[in-house]
Amino acid sequence: MKKTAIARLAVIAFTAFASVTSAVAQAPSEEEAAEVLKTARPLADNGNANAQYNMGVLYDEGYGVEQDYAKARQWYEKAAAQNYAKAEHNLGIMYQSGHGVEKSSAKAAEWFKRAAEHGEPAAQNNLAVLYVRGQGVKQDLGEAAKWAAKAAEAGNSSAKNNLPQIMQNLPQSRIDGDNVNIRSQPSTRGRVLRQADRNTRVAVLDTRSDWAQVVFRDDYTVGWVAGFLLAGSTAPLRNADDGGGQQAGSGQRGGGQDSGEALPQAVSETGPIRYIGGDVVNVRSGPSTGNGVKFQAKRNERVMVTGREKDWRRIRFDDGRTGWIAAFLLVE
Repeated sequence: MKKTAIARLAVIAFTAFASVTSAVAQAPSEEEAAEVLKTARPLADNGNANAQYNMGVLYDEGYGVEQDYAKARQWYEKAAAQNYAKAEHNLGIMYQSGHGVEKSSAKAAEWFKRAAEHGEPAAQNNLAVLYVRGQGVKQDLGEAAKWAAKAAEAGNSSAKNNLPQIMQNLPQSRIDGDNVNIRSQPSTRGRVLRQADRNTRVAVLDTRSDWAQVVFRDDYTVGWVAGFLLAGSTAPLRNADDGGGQQAGSGQRGGGQDSGEALPQAVSETGPIRYIGGDVVNVRSGPSTGNGVKFQAKRNERVMVTGREKDWRRIRFDDGRTGWIAAFLLVE
């Protein structure tokens, strides 16, 4: 067994209308979990951050040990004290989900930001969505685009899907020159990040004096360009208050005060609240028994109904999981 961290990365994809959720790419066998526990525990006790993170994952997921969120948080905090980004990220997940701690979007945002600044792509994407939704932070689509671009550049697939949606709600412009320098700072002293050709489309994030901060769709670069080299900024492709979108701070997860600006309609998802009405219920990938089982739900788990097709309902759980369930298995 390699002494590497078991992946537990969060994915937010508001293109699929999901909340913050955690996902394990592949659960280890009991033997593998036991081997990780055997090798990680002494290293963790001696202050190894990677081992402390591994110990946190074992207790968080109940791999080879009894699931214990309090112990998971303790190990994550030890690793986070050494700026271990994945541990910081998972602490954000715990606060977002209310696992072993009081639910807090503000605390989740703090941990996601720490992890994002330390280079964790999943946390960068999660932080971007919190900025879009105005949860735990003041709603700011410019900041959302910056963090989504960083995550997308690092290969995060959810961020690659989210960034175009964020960009279309920002002022649009295009490069008005040939071989235009895009710089790291709003000054000719800034490092050249790339060059852009005439008519290349960009979204404008910020302005400062005679400079504009822009983001590119093609390679996710965020940088500064002299204002006179932009061909007039236009309104967003879809205004943020189109269609009566969800108000910041009114989302199901709470938090996110400070902004009364409406969110883009594509980000909002609302529906009636129901509860699972069976002991062990299959949640499927589509509205029929012919679709695969994604996971199983237990009686009294709370869900939001977000779609319907004949005798089936599309549901979203508080932790962000989504799927389809027979309508008769839902109760009020």
